[in-house]
Amino acid sequence: MAIVSCGVLAIPVLALGCIAPFIILALSKWLARRVHQMQQVIDGQFRTEGEGQLFRLVASLARRADLPKTPEVWIYDSDDMNAFATGPSRSRAMVAFSTGLLKNMDERGIAAIAAHEIAHVASGDMLTLTVVQSVVNAIALIITIPLWIVKALAFFSEEVGVLMYWLISIVSWLITAVVLCLGNLVVLAFSRKREYEADALAARLLDPGAMIHALQTLGTEVPLFPEAQKSYAAFKINNASSWASIFSTHPSIEQRVKRLAMLDSRVAK
Repeated sequence: MAIVSCGVLAIPVLALGCIAPFIILALSKWLARRVHQMQQVIDGQFRTEGEGQLFRLVASLARRADLPKTPEVWIYDSDDMNAFATGPSRSRAMVAFSTGLLKNMDERGIAAIAAHEIAHVASGDMLTLTVVQSVVNAIALIITIPLWIVKALAFFSEEVGVLMYWLISIVSWLITAVVLCLGNLVVLAFSRKREYEADALAARLLDPGAMIHALQTLGTEVPLFPEAQKSYAAFKINNASSWASIFSTHPSIEQRVKRLAMLDSRVAK
């Protein structure tokens, strides 16, 4: 009876683990606006010439990338030079630019960063990353749920002593930690891959030199996110890489520039 009860309980847990990333994706634009306290959308009613230029730039890049619709264009208040894209689909996306980026980056760099974010939208990266996260969650739960069941049965069994119960608990914890760590590494690897690909597509939408220039400018600062915005660091073009690249959401600026330089040399030929 206990096994059946645990098994029945495991079904909704597994379903929730698989569905949760898609729920977050559906709410992604609303969540992004809320976290960043966005008040400034550029929708054709331009308050400054700069807003008009930014909107026309995004619209032009969206057409070049064959997007069905120009993404919403937002500006959020932050001193770091950054931008990100999110949204549930290619036709329901948004791109957001920090005030620090618009203030400190030149027009060529802003155009390249806008192209990078449009590239994420055009490639459907938000949906693909959600699918990857959902699959990783499903695999992790399929492996760990039986461990929870074994632990629960051991807890209620009169035949299992305290020492054996704690041994089962430790083994269960270790296996769960390893599975979650490996799953996270898969998601991080995909995140780095999508950054390389977005750089390459942005280079094709404009030119590799512009993307290299933008990245080198971003490399002059260490991004310091406001506390409320740290949860979105992995989505942004400028995110500090870890001491070990395997644990980073982004490749280092040096690695990204090196790849683009190779692309630039091939284009020159």
